[in-house]
Amino acid sequence: MVALLAVCAAPAQNPPAAKHFDQVIIVVFENQSYDSTIKNSLFKRLAEKGVVFNNFRNLYHYSYPNYLAMIAGSDFGVHTPLLLSDRQRNFPNDDQHRTVGDLLTWKNYAEDYPASPTAAAPFLQAGKGRYTRRHVPFLSFAAVQKNTFHNVVAVDFRDPNNLFAADIHDFIADPKKHPLPEYSLYIPNLDNDGHDPTSDPPRGLQNSSQWLRNFLVNWLHFDEQTWLPQDEALKRTLLVITYDESEGKARPERIYTVFLGAMLKPQEVTTAYDHYSVLRTIEDNFGVEPLHKDSGDGAAQVITGIWK
Repeated sequence: MVALLAVCAAPAQNPPAAKHFDQVIIVVFENQSYDSTIKNSLFKRLAEKGVVFNNFRNLYHYSYPNYLAMIAGSDFGVHTPLLLSDRQRNFPNDDQHRTVGDLLTWKNYAEDYPASPTAAAPFLQAGKGRYTRRHVPFLSFAAVQKNTFHNVVAVDFRDPNNLFAADIHDFIADPKKHPLPEYSLYIPNLDNDGHDPTSDPPRGLQNSSQWLRNFLVNWLHFDEQTWLPQDEALKRTLLVITYDESEGKARPERIYTVFLGAMLKPQEVTTAYDHYSVLRTIEDNFGVEPLHKDSGDGAAQVITGIWK
């Protein structure tokens, strides 16, 4: 019977070739408006060298539903009531609660995540030290908690040879032997993402700017004049730098988002996009269907007009 099934099975189909990029790395910062961020010297230079979206919107206030939207194309209703919107959930393993990790190879790098690479179970508490679980959305899904939690990778940003930097180094040395995931989400800790001190957003922005320069120059080997990767292996890697939400609640909440990569035509985009648009663009690039047909990512616009 097994042999018969093998004969009758349809031949495996090769996945479609990626349109514009082979990997995407998304870095998420916290709680700054577009107008504040664009005044910072580093973020301003990146905007001048990449594709900056000056009308990019967050979806909700507070953080957690925006992170869910980034990877799952829905917030699953957790933005109401607001008092509960930042409390992490545990979503069942079913067709209604899939993530981009069900479509593509992935990793979620998280600074100060308190679990070792060989841990027998994920760390699912709300937080520890400068780590907070609500900013690591993959851990909200039972399929990840049970089967793929080792794809959530702890990063010690103080170590120049941390696990993210090591993955980049190995990929540059031998891309075939050490491929990067198609989708990587990088979450700095509460200091490096600009979240804290919450009482002093300008100081938080300066902290995140200093961290980002090190991330770009020392870990990704970006050239400080062009703000493009110097290594040939990374020429098909798209870097997305974005925020979860604005520092206030005035509507609309515009947040800084910039795309960097050799496949882009640098420009300022005035079209209104949001977190769903980024996910939909990634799905379209890899030729996969949206996670939700008529809402969330499925109803979002694919970002066009920026590619070489």
